[in-house]
Amino acid sequence: MNPLQLIRETARKAGKPVEELGKVERDYAITRLASSNRGKLFLFELEGTEFTGYTNLVTARKDVYALFEATTDLEVYSRVIKALENPALLDTVEFDDYFERRDYTLDSLPFVKYYRDDGSRYLTSSIYIICYEKTCNASYHRTMYKSPAEAPIRVVPRQLHFLMKKYHDRGVDAPVAMVLGADPYFELAAAMTPPLGVFEASVAAAMSGYNKVVKTPLYKIPVPANASVVVEGVLSRELAEEGPFTDILMLLDGKRLQPVFKPAGFYVNKHQTPLFHAIIPGLWEHQFLMGFPREPLIYEEVRKVAPGVVKVRLTEGGGGWLHVAISLKQNSPGEAKLAGLAAISAHPSVKHVFIVDEDIDVDNPLEVEWALATRLKGSEDIIILKDIKGSTLEPRSREGIGDKVIFLAVKPFNEPWDKYRRVVVE
Repeated sequence: MNPLQLIRETARKAGKPVEELGKVERDYAITRLASSNRGKLFLFELEGTEFTGYTNLVTARKDVYALFEATTDLEVYSRVIKALENPALLDTVEFDDYFERRDYTLDSLPFVKYYRDDGSRYLTSSIYIICYEKTCNASYHRTMYKSPAEAPIRVVPRQLHFLMKKYHDRGVDAPVAMVLGADPYFELAAAMTPPLGVFEASVAAAMSGYNKVVKTPLYKIPVPANASVVVEGVLSRELAEEGPFTDILMLLDGKRLQPVFKPAGFYVNKHQTPLFHAIIPGLWEHQFLMGFPREPLIYEEVRKVAPGVVKVRLTEGGGGWLHVAISLKQNSPGEAKLAGLAAISAHPSVKHVFIVDEDIDVDNPLEVEWALATRLKGSEDIIILKDIKGSTLEPRSREGIGDKVIFLAVKPFNEPWDKYRRVVVE
């Protein structure tokens, strides 16, 4: 499974035009093009590097459907949940059959400056794999260029941080492998957060059917055999400033002291040209890759308490991260409230949850607003949960601690529909 071939095929199935741009400058150019052409996949050669880049692969729901050859949300959700619950066994093959060492430095990699306010050039699709004893984790971490031998990365307190700290507590730097140009299934899996001990490569293999991995020469870290580029190195115990950087909400995430990635070996796949994914910060592809993998988890948790759930949406207005709108058919009093609490449990980063009846299209923000206007009573239907851990991206929070609000914009269970029914144009 060659990632570039899969990317082209996914665009074809989605009916998405592909435009090949030739040479593109490192700074700002790809952001301008992608932001004004949501419905088009771009392929380009990044100036000053050997890399082919692509952007705008997944900018609409139909693009995700094309990747899974699905026609509904539930088909995709089912595939994702099945893969999470039944990760595939991995087949370890010989590293030298797939990769060759290159005399690179970090200068050779496709660092791009996406916005003038960003603190430096960045890798936005860098996936780091870390293993401690028999536990491995793969996750996205933006990587900021500092020098040919050092790149601070943003590490939020999740699984990579937990495993990295185990090395640091022993007084040693944490060995990792950074992957660029992975196939879209591995990218989706790396955006998920399965329980610690479930390796995202196994989840990707269950979704795609491709289960080959190789172990890196220095640290024996398993990486996908079809990845384009692998960089072995360590996350050092010393810290350096990282940021500012444009986040998923189109806000500037400020400077922080973060671990520094120090490369020790660069490897390029023998069977393909060096490839990287230019995920434009804050645009639709960033939202889909970061947020969409959370939708199946929210759907499953809500369905446990509200079997009549119809749709779950991490909304575009909420950056695909902070707002979730859920439509459902009420079967019992209080069910809508439970659905809101279940959504927060499934996706702790959420800030506001909107629960609406099944006749409201959650893909249409005007209908959701109409439901708020006609079916919500402020003194009864707004639930405020104070000082709960959420997202550090939420600017009104204090280091991720903030309020969560559930809006119950549903018909009161025991009242007749006639009072609340929206008239339909025939």
